[in-house]
Amino acid sequence: MPTLSQFIASGKVLLLDGATGSCLIAAGLQPGYCPELWNIEQPDKVKNVARSYFEAGSDAVLTNTFGGSLLKLRDYGLEDRVNELNEAAAKLALSVKPSGRFVLASMGPCGKFMEPFGEITSDQMTQSFAAQVKSLAGSGIDGFMLETFTALDELLCAIQAIREHSSLPFFASMTFEHSSMGFNTMMGTSLAEAAEELSRAGALAVGSNCGNGLEKMINVGKELRSLSRDLNILIKSNAGEPAYTDGCTIYPEGSGFLETLADELFSFRPSVLGGCCGTDPEYIRCLRRLIDRRSRVG
Repeated sequence: MPTLSQFIASGKVLLLDGATGSCLIAAGLQPGYCPELWNIEQPDKVKNVARSYFEAGSDAVLTNTFGGSLLKLRDYGLEDRVNELNEAAAKLALSVKPSGRFVLASMGPCGKFMEPFGEITSDQMTQSFAAQVKSLAGSGIDGFMLETFTALDELLCAIQAIREHSSLPFFASMTFEHSSMGFNTMMGTSLAEAAEELSRAGALAVGSNCGNGLEKMINVGKELRSLSRDLNILIKSNAGEPAYTDGCTIYPEGSGFLETLADELFSFRPSVLGGCCGTDPEYIRCLRRLIDRRSRVG
């Protein structure tokens, strides 16, 4: 079985999973409740999400640990359960992992600002992520997925925590907004700055997730490719921009929308693809077909 790094080096497209949160909400997770608590309280429901994505064709599935850092769990009064909740999540995903597939530990932003915009110091942020990394590094996972970051300094703290407490590879993904100034994160990081800094920091793949539908994400991918011929690009698109109807959140880009943009999606030679908000196993199943079809043609 190849390692995650060997898989990426092979030139094949690695297929990630789709949304975790919306699947848990569909299974009964209530708004405002800590998703990571379900790793203990509703393990079968969490496990079923991972299983459904593996069955849909995902090469790698993420753990239910997006908000598993110490500072994020502190919002729920759960900072003393960092090890328990993260270790349980890894165990659940690994228990349904087929041979030859991967499990990556999801790590997201803590929701707090660092100095000078907030009160969190660089050391505090790094230690917050370090608590999570130490809980996951020896669990049997294959790597880390750092996702949905908008502040580059926070993301670099997460990377520092990984490099200090693990030898596993990691992907680094940020959320970009489009304006007349191009693509930038909410905190002002440009695609060029992100690609340069995250590559220098050792990310196995660099890219974007959340915030945009497929068409804008394709433009993100094309711009990243224009910056580097060799960059391993990661794109994890939303199923379109959400609309709110009768109190429900509707995402307009179903799996059929992927078919219409398949040529554009592969034009910038992505290394890692997946789905973010609003995507589901059927969306991933469609991506699997497109990747396999492309592989046969290529």
